[in-house]
Amino acid sequence: MATLLAPYTTLALVALLLAGGLLVVLSDWRAGIVALLVEYGATALLLTQLVIGEVALVKLIAGLLVTVIFMITAWQLNFGRPATPGVPAWQMRLETPTALPFRLMAVIMVVVSALYVGGQPGLALPGLDSGSSANSASYLLMAFGLLNLGLTEEPLSAGFGLLTLLLGFEIFYAAVEPSLAVVALLASVELSVALAVGYLAALQHGYARGEARA
Repeated sequence: MATLLAPYTTLALVALLLAGGLLVVLSDWRAGIVALLVEYGATALLLTQLVIGEVALVKLIAGLLVTVIFMITAWQLNFGRPATPGVPAWQMRLETPTALPFRLMAVIMVVVSALYVGGQPGLALPGLDSGSSANSASYLLMAFGLLNLGLTEEPLSAGFGLLTLLLGFEIFYAAVEPSLAVVALLASVELSVALAVGYLAALQHGYARGEARA
């Protein structure tokens, strides 16, 4: 399987770059959920070059479960948008943050820095010396995750950033400790994060709606 999927590792890296940038640039939950799912799929593809296929499959299944949790939470909260009569939440136009130029510049700086550092042989992460795409992907995801965490105070958006950061760490850690048990443990951590973030988002938006009614 690793040999068959090897030609697609560069495509996976590009997908991670676009999805991670989308999470930072757009504040819309719908775009965030799709981008997170793309990140999980691309990460699972890259992991096939480092670990056995079963481990990559566990990562993909965990990603599907996490995105389902976020989708259910976002749907119940109308995707964080005020209800519009006659317009379903999923049909509303994409929401962009007010500081869009700053976020675009930050994304460009992060991409250039991460790709540069990831391409330096002397700065390869342990276990990723022979996998340039995986090394760059790990740097990219951790950088995007930290950037997203620093730019948002909203629980669900912060959850996207935290999980992106964890994905970057897991690419590196899977190369160091590729056992299925460790990956399953990390997957359980991600599910716990998704549940906690969903609860906090529901708490915040439920409280805000209660104040609005009062």
